[in-house]
Amino acid sequence: MLLRTHTAISIFLILLFLQHVQNKIIFVLMVLLATIIPDLDSSSSSYRRQAVFKQMQFFVQHRGIFHSFTIAFIFSVLIAVFWPIGVLGFFLGYSGHLISDSFTKDGIQPFWPFKAKCSGPLYSAGRIEEIFFLTMIFVDIFIFLVLFVFEF
Repeated sequence: MLLRTHTAISIFLILLFLQHVQNKIIFVLMVLLATIIPDLDSSSSSYRRQAVFKQMQFFVQHRGIFHSFTIAFIFSVLIAVFWPIGVLGFFLGYSGHLISDSFTKDGIQPFWPFKAKCSGPLYSAGRIEEIFFLTMIFVDIFIFLVLFVFEF
């Protein structure tokens, strides 16, 4: 999926959980940061062209190790040990990215190093993803209005 679709999904997750966390700014930042991390190994991403991420292409392939719950869990445990306040947002953002990519034709390898793959019928940047993205934008706006403007 495209970064904008991942971001719309992350905003949805943020809106669902925001009222239940104490450190809202850290939570929001961690969700948004974590939703980007799985695609750092993509040669088509704009941040991949940065020198620090370019080196990754020699070691990992896109939709490989970084698109697995194994790495999400390892990173989350490390964050929980050193900075527990950020772990919920991180795991939520990372997992949201993985779950949404599992619906694409390319799919993910959810429990790397096991070769089992989880994939679906959607094409990244396809028409259905575009419709899903627009739907998520409307859902995000609706939830925002309900939670923060109308306050039912």
